[in-house]
Amino acid sequence: MRGKKTMSLVKSRYLVTSERAYRRADGTVVRLGYLSRRAQVFSVDINTADLLRSGAIDAIPAAKRKELARLGALVDAQVDERGEVLAGFRAGSGSLRRRSFTIMPTAYCNMGCSYCGQEHYKSRHSAERAERLLARIEAAMDHKETELVTVTWFGGEPLMAYRLIGEMSERLVARAEATGTRYHSQMASNGSLLTEHKLRYLHDSCRLRRLDITLDGPQEIHDRRRFLKNGRGSFERCVGVLGKVAHDDVAPGLSINLRVNVDQENEAHVTTLLHDLAAAGLAVSRFTVQFMPVHSWGNDISAVELEARSYARRETEWLRLAADLGFGWHALPTGTKTTACTATTRSSEIHDPEGQVYSCSEHPLVPGVRDTGVIARTEDLTATELRPEGTFDDWYDQVENSSQPCNGCPLLPVCGGSCPKLWREGHLPCPSFKFNLQERLDLVAVRRLGFRTAESGVHAGR
Repeated sequence: MRGKKTMSLVKSRYLVTSERAYRRADGTVVRLGYLSRRAQVFSVDINTADLLRSGAIDAIPAAKRKELARLGALVDAQVDERGEVLAGFRAGSGSLRRRSFTIMPTAYCNMGCSYCGQEHYKSRHSAERAERLLARIEAAMDHKETELVTVTWFGGEPLMAYRLIGEMSERLVARAEATGTRYHSQMASNGSLLTEHKLRYLHDSCRLRRLDITLDGPQEIHDRRRFLKNGRGSFERCVGVLGKVAHDDVAPGLSINLRVNVDQENEAHVTTLLHDLAAAGLAVSRFTVQFMPVHSWGNDISAVELEARSYARRETEWLRLAADLGFGWHALPTGTKTTACTATTRSSEIHDPEGQVYSCSEHPLVPGVRDTGVIARTEDLTATELRPEGTFDDWYDQVENSSQPCNGCPLLPVCGGSCPKLWREGHLPCPSFKFNLQERLDLVAVRRLGFRTAESGVHAGR
């Protein structure tokens, strides 16, 4: 009888270990590991970490190897991790458990931001078109496999269609309650039309659970970059409303994400913005800060666009300051992706005000690409059928055959490839955490775990 075959363990291709060492409260010197396949951070003693980094797995004591295998940091050499991750993406993209609908209730925006790639106009509302769209979402709620339905109110500026959002939400909330389907909505807004009353209503009656608002700098900078078409600024009013929301705990179940679009014109003013927002009372955990480098929507922004690695270096400073001031912040992704984006799953779809259906959010209202991105019209689809395949539904096939560089990236499980559209256009859409991962691990070690950076005499490894 042959003996039981011993499993050969190797380091997971999705494990990244910190360059720097840290000292725990008990004096143990450790490195941090980030396992992107589970979106988890863990610490490991420096000797074991260095053996992991060098690939000397057999030199790690058996008990420690067993522990690392339980964590997923070590895997069976026969396992095709990349194949399993891509299979997971395909399964997530094909699943009907979660259905997502992005609705653009209006094509108009009251701002004229210099870097925006959209073309805005005053669109006409069609009750018939809205009814067809509502029927599609209600059919998703009726489906036996669907557990969660989300609606993202997008634009233009969605709050210019505030009344329509309320009317549609009333129907959707009622259907969700009747079917027992979980339902919530989220919104991307410029914030200029916000009031406390609107936020209470959107939260209480429309199940708004996340609101993204863009603030591009302190008042003078923001109002110059994101100017209202009537010539007025919006910073003071928007921040004033948000300050009252924070102080009075308005809509407590609503998380508010403050997005800062950064390019060469405003990067020097981000620090001032954070201090101003903190002074206005927004430095509380329900307000997160998200820094985003400005990128092309088909328009030429090369004169102001920041190089990815240069941007990542600056972003680390802002993340540290946001943490110091008390804002909510995320150093690293805490969950793996089920699909890269709406464009890579037929369970997600985007509807513009004219009844056109898209798979990619960077096609609607964008001159030169809006027509090429149309995959259907709402009126041509039955209520129950999934959206047709779009340009990027073959994304994981491209990753698998290495026609895209994401194939070998250790962060693929938490990124998914970021943006297929930008890759195909020759841009680098990798998230900033790819370029400042070590600095983000520093933040986790010191701010979350309470570790100290180890003395300079400790070997730092490769």
